Amino acid sequence: MTQENDPFAVIAEALPSFSEVEVIEYLREHYGLDAAVSALVSERDQNFRVRSSDGAEYVFKIANAAEPAQVTDFQIQALIHIAAVVGEGNIPINAPEVMPTLGGQTHVELEFAGGTHVARVVSFLPGIPLAERIASPSLARNMGEYLAHLGLALKGFSHPGSAQSLLWDMQQALNLRQLLKYAKEDLAAQAVVDALNDFERFALPEFSSLRTQVVHSDFNADNVLVDAKDTNKVAGVIDFGDMLKAPLIADVAIGASYLRPPSGDPLSLIAEFVAGYHAVERLESAEIDILFELIQARLCASIVILDWRAAMRGADDPYLEKLQDGEGSASCFLRRLREIPRHSARQLFRQVCASVSEA
Repeated sequence: MTQENDPFAVIAEALPSFSEVEVIEYLREHYGLDAAVSALVSERDQNFRVRSSDGAEYVFKIANAAEPAQVTDFQIQALIHIAAVVGEGNIPINAPEVMPTLGGQTHVELEFAGGTHVARVVSFLPGIPLAERIASPSLARNMGEYLAHLGLALKGFSHPGSAQSLLWDMQQALNLRQLLKYAKEDLAAQAVVDALNDFERFALPEFSSLRTQVVHSDFNADNVLVDAKDTNKVAGVIDFGDMLKAPLIADVAIGASYLRPPSGDPLSLIAEFVAGYHAVERLESAEIDILFELIQARLCASIVILDWRAAMRGADDPYLEKLQDGEGSASCFLRRLREIPRHSARQLFRQVCASVSEA
């Protein structure tokens, strides 16, 4: 169950606006780092890439003042939990690690314009963002395996902040109807209406009976890092800001929704992704049968949140420019998926999982 705070609030809130000079001083004062910094684009926080004088690299993350402190602590504790699980040697993933302050704390609190911002330093992960590559079938399968391992790393982790309310949350998908008036294309708007109707009819009634846990919830092309030496393998995953407790299959759907071949069978890469996931973590029949609707629901979010943000922030919003690069294909891809009969997609996913189980 998500918290009762407004899912629009954090996205609508203005971003923190600390200067590079201030950030450099905070890093020196609280972390003992003599470093140069450069700004990174973010949806609702303020992030900086940090290059220390000794050659080490980090990311300095300043949370939006509208984000509850409990949610920020949830993100920090989740990364600490993942690091501990990975350190045991059973989970082959690479995620950012929280770096302690000089006083051994996980974060610092910064005051700005009457608001309090929680800031922390995490390790910088090398790799090529998937957004700069076209996924191969082998990479799509490895992505599925990687996400399943990430889910296993988070399995059993709990925190009060996991109930955060986000507009991107699949459990909030019907709230997207409030944003339809901002849709720029009539064809896209109709596809969103139809997809959300199917989500409400076929998927949402099943949510109460599905497996739930803390999930990454944002396995998108900017957050998946590809190995520079082997572009068929995932090198790491970043950005844990959208983590929450949700049906496990929602995490699969989110990752699958970003595998959008420009031509040919629109489900070809998704089938590989599902096969990879199922090979590590077996999907249940009820999860498989609503996956198609969940993938479309994520695409709906990509479409209407982009258009809403454009109306809210204007064309000079750096995150909007980045979002258009990554999400610009969502409308076309949703319309392509809408041409596939529901029973055909469901049968494909069943066959993929059955083949993996029999192997």
